[in-house]
Amino acid sequence: MKNILITALILFTCLACNVNELDFSDLEKPKLQQTVAIPLGTISYTMRELIDKIGDTSLDLQEDSTSLIQLNYYDTASFDSGEDIIFIDDVLNSESIYVDATPASSESQVIQVLDNFTFNYPSEDNKQVDSVFYKAGQMTLTVSSYLSQDISYDIAIQNTRRVSNDTPVQFSGNLAGNSSASSSIDLSGHKTFLAFSETEGNTFSLDADISIFLNPGESIAQNDSIAITLVYEDQEFEILYGKFGQDRINVGNETLDVKFFSDLGESGLRFGSPEINFYFSSSFGLPMGVLFDGMYAVDSAVSGNDTIYLQGDATVDPQVVDAAASPGQFVASVVTLNPENSSLRELLGVSPNTIGFSLTALTNPEDASASNFVMDTSRISTNIEMKLPLELSLDNLTREIDFDLGDGLSFDETDSVSIRVVTENEFPFSAQLGLQILNENDSILHEVASNLIVEIPFLNLQGIVTQSRKQVSDVPLNKDGIEALKVGKKLNLILTLNTPKGNRDVFVKVLADYKIDIKVSAVGKLNIEL
Repeated sequence: MKNILITALILFTCLACNVNELDFSDLEKPKLQQTVAIPLGTISYTMRELIDKIGDTSLDLQEDSTSLIQLNYYDTASFDSGEDIIFIDDVLNSESIYVDATPASSESQVIQVLDNFTFNYPSEDNKQVDSVFYKAGQMTLTVSSYLSQDISYDIAIQNTRRVSNDTPVQFSGNLAGNSSASSSIDLSGHKTFLAFSETEGNTFSLDADISIFLNPGESIAQNDSIAITLVYEDQEFEILYGKFGQDRINVGNETLDVKFFSDLGESGLRFGSPEINFYFSSSFGLPMGVLFDGMYAVDSAVSGNDTIYLQGDATVDPQVVDAAASPGQFVASVVTLNPENSSLRELLGVSPNTIGFSLTALTNPEDASASNFVMDTSRISTNIEMKLPLELSLDNLTREIDFDLGDGLSFDETDSVSIRVVTENEFPFSAQLGLQILNENDSILHEVASNLIVEIPFLNLQGIVTQSRKQVSDVPLNKDGIEALKVGKKLNLILTLNTPKGNRDVFVKVLADYKIDIKVSAVGKLNIEL
């Protein structure tokens, strides 16, 4: 300390002795640099808060034991039209009985005519029907006589019987010559049993017992006849049994609105292990193989709404929904879509705002000859559960953050202006930053292209963040940008997010407590010469 004081005294003495001889004209004047910063805003979110901020009431947010976030969406669909599986229209059959020629006699005669007919009971596409039980409908028999003589008739339809006592339907009556008569029964409480052959289809029989009364001197001419017409009409069925074969039918057309994707706004988000579960409950007495080739997503990208259809094994291989074992029983089946049996990952990768389920099914997908039943109350209901664990891959996914500029910012005395972004990031993404200065109509006054602004934090091999990353980045503005700040109303930051890239898909895990802090300021630097 003593030596320092001595040296300072010697230097001062020398300067004092020669001060008039010193020349400062060649010395450069020092500059002072002052930084003026105007805070524009701060955001701080955990991932849990960001998801909650979306405000999607249909979104069920869950966390597992590791705090991994899982998003769940739910919807329902139903199908209850048995007529789409088998349809039977009105059944009409007519037949004529030609009576043998009978010569006149001096005495009265009674001619007995016994006949049996095989009638058709057609179904759509000639599907085999073993039996039907009616809820409603009408059977009408019309007998028309082209004889001059009176007749009486007893006609039995052995295949249609009353359920309560198993007695066949019979029609009896008397008919004057050259006349006709009709009579009907209510089909409710009845059943019809049918025979089937490939050549004739579904058939049943009718037995006719007719008595013709001839007075003395009366005869029957050749080709005189009696016509019988039998109609089943307006049938409604409680239950149908048969072998209904393979047929493709529609089993639901529902849409699921996904606000989570709508909020993201465009594609670039891929889930590592998405899953959609369909919980089917069916009381149809036939198995159905659901085909998902009609499942689609409507792309919410700003460039337009494009429809993307699901592909993969689940769209060509029927996913079986089991048959109920007995009438009135419901059977549960679960069908799962995932990246192993479908292009679900790619379907969700377009960030759809709507997912549609225009589902079709193949009846009896494994055995076309299986025995089936369908009731009037048969239905399939489906609870749809979409599970989205946040194991993500991001590829240039963009998010926008707005900051208010008030009436504009003026840096008239500054030599340079930058937008300073200070981040502390635990989100397992990197981000490039672009910015726009907008006017009151959201028109762009100035724009700066993307620069790397947020680096990815430190991850372990499981894709878990082990340490956050802090960063300070300045985005310089040119003269046009500085002028735009004076009149701009809004600063729009555009973050382009990416996860690490590799030779294979890399999916990072997003935990609920991951946090990001972003502070944004406008910084001007003023150089002052002394």
